[in-house]
Amino acid sequence: QKKTLNGTNVYIRSPLSSDKSIKLIKGILIDEINHLVKIQDESINGEQTLYFTVPDNQIYYLEEPSKPKYYVDFTYTSSNSKVFISYLQSNLNWRTQYQLNLNNNESDIIATANIRNNGKTSVFIEQAELICGDINLQINQLLYDRSFRTLRSGIDSYILPQSSAMQMNFADAFKRVSVEEGKELAGLYVFPINQPFVINAKTNYLLPMFHPQISVERYGSISKAFSTMPMSGKAQRSYRLRSDRYLSHGNCIIREYDRVVGETQLPNLAANDIYEFSIGEDADIIYKENVTLISSITFNETESKVKLSLDKSLSQGVIMTRTRYTYKIHMQIINFKNRSINIEYEQRGFHSYQNMKLIKLDQHEFIQDGSSIKLNMIIQANTTENYSYMIELIR
Repeated sequence: QKKTLNGTNVYIRSPLSSDKSIKLIKGILIDEINHLVKIQDESINGEQTLYFTVPDNQIYYLEEPSKPKYYVDFTYTSSNSKVFISYLQSNLNWRTQYQLNLNNNESDIIATANIRNNGKTSVFIEQAELICGDINLQINQLLYDRSFRTLRSGIDSYILPQSSAMQMNFADAFKRVSVEEGKELAGLYVFPINQPFVINAKTNYLLPMFHPQISVERYGSISKAFSTMPMSGKAQRSYRLRSDRYLSHGNCIIREYDRVVGETQLPNLAANDIYEFSIGEDADIIYKENVTLISSITFNETESKVKLSLDKSLSQGVIMTRTRYTYKIHMQIINFKNRSINIEYEQRGFHSYQNMKLIKLDQHEFIQDGSSIKLNMIIQANTTENYSYMIELIR
């Protein structure tokens, strides 16, 4: 609870004041948070009412401004059950930040907890738990950044003044604060903090978290939707990440040989699961693709096949007219690098067709994976490779 000063009489410093002579003007405080004041100055024709904001240090109050206080009233009934009191502080939130460092065949990822205090006062935290995962809270349309998550503070957490001596007394202990290893709880993960620390008002506080063992595979990705028109483009700089521990959702900066090369958002990733992502084009890997129509045959589909088709709403006895297209796809990949590179090719986007079938033409191991055509290859340094295959489409 806090007694509001809105509507009370105050004095403000006149703009005509000087260091030698201070002139005060009487007014009414309209909004104490934004320092909005209403005055009626006799020097203005007709004593017109003015509203304007005034710096806090130029407002003179007739009564002492109160500080916010929080009260929790409850009745305790003796029993054998435990009593736990909690409340949600929307001013304390956190998110995970990552640094992914790659050097030759070595890979390392560093996780950091970024805790934000959006309040106007410092907060002393005796102990806390960082909870991450797919958390859904009803916060009544507050201005809420979904990249931040809730921090559940210990029962001994309380508000401190900005210059409190408590902050200085614990200064040495704060240097050793870190986040302990997380544990799974009801589909979420909980990371405890068992040392005390202080977060100043409007401040971000960074704490080291877990240091998992990871493996990262680099490759060039060519993933495109099927089109009968000639197409060309560049491969994507792609990565395949696997961690031996759970990784919580967060921003990740990627460094190659100590240089920043990109940024991505990691999802909530289970231990030993795989996450694939791309961070931009590779100017040295170019592909060109041409599609040639070999044949086009129209036929009537029999009743038995109609019942097995996607047109399940059709009644028995209806004959459908279909067209079978046979295309030859020729693809050229050029590697301008002075080293070889792994390329993963995927042709997709056949959803507008009734059926798709791969027809292999050469020694390259194209495979059909559901409704996609895939091929993994190694392109040697400064070389051009040509690939071709055929597909049969029914519409």
